[in-house]
Amino acid sequence: MLPFQKQVLTEIVTEDGLLIISPGLGLFQILCHLVQVYSGGNHLILLINTSKEQDELLQEQLIAQGVSSQHVIRRIEYNTPAEKRSSMYRESGIFSITSRILAVDMLLERIPTSLINGIIVYNAHRVRPNSMEELILRIYREHNQEGFIKAFSDRPEAFVTGFAPLQNIMKSLFLRKVHLWPRFQITVTEDLAKTNDNVIELRQPMSESMDIIQQSLVQCMEETLAELKRANAQIDIGEFTIENSFFKSFDAIVRRQLDPIWHRVSSASKQLVGDLKILRQLLGYLTTYDCVSFYSFIETVIAANTAQDGKQIKQSQWLLYEAGNRAITTARKRVYVKQGDKEFDELPKRQGDSIIPQHIKLVLEEQPKWQLLKSILAEIEQDCLQLNDGQGAPVLIMVSEKRTCSQLKDYITRINEEEPFLDKIAHNFFRWRVGIHRIQVAEPAKPAPAPTTMRGRPPPNKRRRVRGGSATAASSANSGRSMTLAETFRDDVIENISALDNNANTDDEDDEDNTFRGVGPTLDSEVIQNNHDDILPTFEEIPNTSLITIQSYEDDANEQVLQDAQPRFVILFDPNPAFVRQIEVYRAQHPTINIRVYFMMYEDSVEEQNYLSLIRKEKESFERLIHEKSIMAIPLPDKRPERQDVIIRPSSSRIAGGQVKAVTGPQIVTVDMREFRSSLPPILYADGIKIVPFTLQVGDYILSPDMCVERKSIADLIQSFSSGRLYTQCELMSVFYKTPILLIEFDQNKSFSLQAVSDMRENIRVTDLSSKLVLLTLAFPKLRIIWSSSPHETAKIFSELKKTELEPDSEVAASIGAEGHEDGDTVYNMTPQDILRSMPGINSTNYRVIMNHFQDLDELFHSNQKTLKELIGEEFGRKLYNFIHKKHTS
Repeated sequence: MLPFQKQVLTEIVTEDGLLIISPGLGLFQILCHLVQVYSGGNHLILLINTSKEQDELLQEQLIAQGVSSQHVIRRIEYNTPAEKRSSMYRESGIFSITSRILAVDMLLERIPTSLINGIIVYNAHRVRPNSMEELILRIYREHNQEGFIKAFSDRPEAFVTGFAPLQNIMKSLFLRKVHLWPRFQITVTEDLAKTNDNVIELRQPMSESMDIIQQSLVQCMEETLAELKRANAQIDIGEFTIENSFFKSFDAIVRRQLDPIWHRVSSASKQLVGDLKILRQLLGYLTTYDCVSFYSFIETVIAANTAQDGKQIKQSQWLLYEAGNRAITTARKRVYVKQGDKEFDELPKRQGDSIIPQHIKLVLEEQPKWQLLKSILAEIEQDCLQLNDGQGAPVLIMVSEKRTCSQLKDYITRINEEEPFLDKIAHNFFRWRVGIHRIQVAEPAKPAPAPTTMRGRPPPNKRRRVRGGSATAASSANSGRSMTLAETFRDDVIENISALDNNANTDDEDDEDNTFRGVGPTLDSEVIQNNHDDILPTFEEIPNTSLITIQSYEDDANEQVLQDAQPRFVILFDPNPAFVRQIEVYRAQHPTINIRVYFMMYEDSVEEQNYLSLIRKEKESFERLIHEKSIMAIPLPDKRPERQDVIIRPSSSRIAGGQVKAVTGPQIVTVDMREFRSSLPPILYADGIKIVPFTLQVGDYILSPDMCVERKSIADLIQSFSSGRLYTQCELMSVFYKTPILLIEFDQNKSFSLQAVSDMRENIRVTDLSSKLVLLTLAFPKLRIIWSSSPHETAKIFSELKKTELEPDSEVAASIGAEGHEDGDTVYNMTPQDILRSMPGINSTNYRVIMNHFQDLDELFHSNQKTLKELIGEEFGRKLYNFIHKKHTS
């Protein structure tokens, strides 16, 4: 470890706190050493908020550092039985466990919380108020004041959004100390400045057509942003800048501001928000995708904005802009030109292009970075021949996406071939279009407006379907320009941007080892593959000096990539600030290795703007964190409210003769295990309610022996109505509980409205959500509906509902609706009961309703269909009635 890393580790070991460090300065390595400190001895340490990949990498690092396999991290997943988890906890050790499972085990006391030595929270920027992590730490601190809590993050920008974000997150983490380590910290700067600085920055100009497309897309974004600002003058537009719109987080910024008034936002504004996301993606794809893939994505967007089967759709506005039309046309001319284009006569017709129509000539403009990469590899080869006696040296190429790994691998292996690299991709593209055309022509004619089966869709063997349809189905109501676009791209719908070159490289698609033999005397690279179907008796060992490794950025794994490859030459094909620092750290750790870095970037591009903005935002984030730390009040954990003695008077005098009952202790709510994916259980616990997790067959929350709640978010409510699941759930609640409740819960940050004003119709339709709710209440008169504006409001409602109710028996609630559920003292004749339970429509949850209503089978057989439907539901009642009255012919 470097001196500053040792100092960071010393600080975090000495005092509990939240560590926020610049990305690329070795946070994962610090975590490994911290875990190694506690690996020896009889400790019970819990690691939360990590992914499976991070756990596996952490185990590898610990074993490499000499930690025995018995003391490395053991991962507990959802499929680990409860009994086994309980025994594992008592054996002590270091466990990585998902937050949901750990919260349940703590609530059910399967883990000795008082004996836990400490909890390590990784990716602390993901912890939010009312999250499972906060619930875990709250329970931990209530039962254990001695153990430590240590949190880690390398995302400083996540702690500066909102009001007092750092203080709120530290309150959720139950921490009072924060350790800030930016790149400009003096100790860090001194440690990293001691190494050599052999960096070659290569600013590659974009091609003329790429520059035109970029300018056009940026102009479209500016006009779209201006239109969005004009249409929504009531919102804060300070962050609505063209610079911010280049980042993925911009979509979240826009939605966060519009969500509270989303029901009042016009459909045009919603369309503009979606257009901004598409335009941002196109700007990113311009520099990372080849010309064919980029153009195919544009065609997909056009197809999604084309009317199908005469249906009217709202087109994206940027497609109607002059700049949008210019971007689309230029993108197409990077791939091919058509007869009538001025460039058509200047290009020769290629031989053997039978799949290409006669009126089309291929252009296939290569990415400028590819030629630059070719020249870099040639320079490295020449240097190896002169300085290293022709032995070569390991080369590491870093890219932003895995699909770029596959494409560069194919490009390097064909670097000396005469056939253009993009030919095969383009031929697959046109071959697919011909296949689609043949399918459409072979189909029998159908009367309008019946939709064509395959029109506007990829063939069945494709992975993903394309929204929208073919341009031939475009409505005549479209504008003149939109019709021109639709006719231009009549047969140009494709299914997936990545499927084009994946078809050309099916052998490489799932190959995770992007390593090549090649740097040395020649560049004729050979792929190293592990073919598990053909195991050879002997293998030829390839020296490390003859390897080219292509790797995508993977955060924590990047450090291991540098350690494994030990490159002499590093080529940053796509810029990444975090990896630049990881190279600095690697150089400082290996001062004897002379590493040359080639830094590639498109000049005057959005790629360059994003890189510079990321560095600036990180610096500004740390400056704000330093300021907030200096003025921040030390966060103190909130104490859970304690319940006073409550007098409960039963509503009926038949219950214990109407005697009053004094209840002490906290209120109890039985919660279904699946509900721990929501924020309501942590809120209930924080409000002083004891939550008991169980797997419930009926309902989500049991408030009392008579009161059952089924909780639905708006999205879940719509889906449950569509699938019919809600009807069954309400039916079961009505059978087993006196007060079945449907809770419709809204998001706290979104509008408290069932549907948008624009979705309101003058005439009532059965398909409307409000109409379905009315029909549901008519079908189940006992059902009560509660509207809640947020999970916090739900917790208050639950507390009020429970004030006059007895506490539920969780074990009884869990047994209701389960197979074999019995009351124990049965007074029914078992033979007729067995006959009844074998009939259609009768199951383990409703047979008792029938037995309670009818004296014997004869009375059941003479009942009418209406009575049966009222007792056991529409569907079950119909099945039982049809079975009883079915006529059998001999």
